[in-house]
Amino acid sequence: MKRWLKIIVLTLLPVAGVVICALRWQAWFGMPAEKQWTGEVQEYVFPTFAYDSLPGFVMTEEGWQDTLSPQSLDILIMGDIHNNLTLADYDSLAAWVPQADAVAQVGDWMHRGQEYYRQWLLREWVPSGLCALPVINTPGNHEYSKGLHKTLSPVWSYTFPQPSNGPVGVPGKHYYVDFPQLRFIVLDTNPLTRLVYLTRTLTWLRATMDSAGERYVVVMMHHPVFSVAKGRFNSLIYLAFRHALNKADLVIAGHDHSYMRRTPFMVLNTSGTPKPQRFHYRTDHTDTVPTYAVLSIQRTTVAYQPSPMTVHVHRLADGEVIDFMYVKHD
Repeated sequence: MKRWLKIIVLTLLPVAGVVICALRWQAWFGMPAEKQWTGEVQEYVFPTFAYDSLPGFVMTEEGWQDTLSPQSLDILIMGDIHNNLTLADYDSLAAWVPQADAVAQVGDWMHRGQEYYRQWLLREWVPSGLCALPVINTPGNHEYSKGLHKTLSPVWSYTFPQPSNGPVGVPGKHYYVDFPQLRFIVLDTNPLTRLVYLTRTLTWLRATMDSAGERYVVVMMHHPVFSVAKGRFNSLIYLAFRHALNKADLVIAGHDHSYMRRTPFMVLNTSGTPKPQRFHYRTDHTDTVPTYAVLSIQRTTVAYQPSPMTVHVHRLADGEVIDFMYVKHD
């Protein structure tokens, strides 16, 4: 008996030591040491829909109304970027989508949630033709620390402040933004590894979609329901959200560094290193080229009758349209 007790103790002690080290010194398993920024330090406040007022927008009973182009709503949607876009790239996007009213981004905009990468982003973004547009953003996995206890970098939180209308008691950045004809829902998929958070978020998502009324419902999340790259399948996201999100008009994700459309699901990659794709049956369109999308809704004069929503997917290199979606409420 004593011999077996010794064996058990000698086995458990190293395991306990590893667990304690992982919890106490997460840096061993987490993000690398932060690089030091050596260039000019910039301060910039990203305009987001967390504020009471925004340049060019006014809050109405129907939601945020664009005052500069009140007859339409055009949102430029970018995929994973990882600090790979330059000022010239952002200026090209501004020239190709001159009518854009807002920018949405699916996560991993910064390669790491560190001040170094924030300054890198600001250096390329602030002088660009897109910097005045409001931003709707979701954290990617690269903006979370790694290890046994994942936490969102504070750099992301003060860089992209967002509305506080998400599910109560659930960590992460879940929220929605209302426009007269569109409800834009953001899901932070990074903390959804615990069942209690998963079920609370799913309950909130269903209620938020149901209360959208006649608005179109667009959901943005970092990890996709249907993965397009090898080794990227997320079983929890797939099992929990695929049926609920089938009721959305459009579901935009990233993470896979490839393009895929399986209506209403779409995966974008704007500048992440392309990943090998895996075959999907019933997939309408796939591609490995860097992409961005433009969502457009025209203002209608008929109350509670949204005009058709169109989504054009463009090749980043030259703005050429490679795919198209047309959505209309019955």
